[in-house]
Amino acid sequence: MGTALVIEDDDDIRRLLEVVLGQAGYTVTAAATGGEGLDALAPDSPDLLLVDVGLPDIEGFEVVRRARPRIDGHIVMLSARSQEADARQGLEAGADAYLTKPFRPRQLRERLGEIVALPVSSAGR
Repeated sequence: MGTALVIEDDDDIRRLLEVVLGQAGYTVTAAATGGEGLDALAPDSPDLLLVDVGLPDIEGFEVVRRARPRIDGHIVMLSARSQEADARQGLEAGADAYLTKPFRPRQLRERLGEIVALPVSSAGR
């Protein structure tokens, strides 16, 4: 299917996302901080980037703003923050979608399938 980069500080959620994306056919790279994730973008642009909003070093919105010009693929933000303002901020930063936690693996796979079928956001370009 392609490559995916997961930027998520929670070890359990990061591993779950790696499994779900791997089962969907992605080759997955993962990072626990925004800085590590942005560094992982340097050698290759993933087809799919999943970014947690609440990262320990750089807020996820800022990671997306910095990543969007470097990524031709889809960017999806994941967060426990379910307010409409948070989702709007994520989309304005350059994300193609904003998904809330908690989620079930099957629902996540289905939602990601819908997202990757959509045109890539032109925000930030």
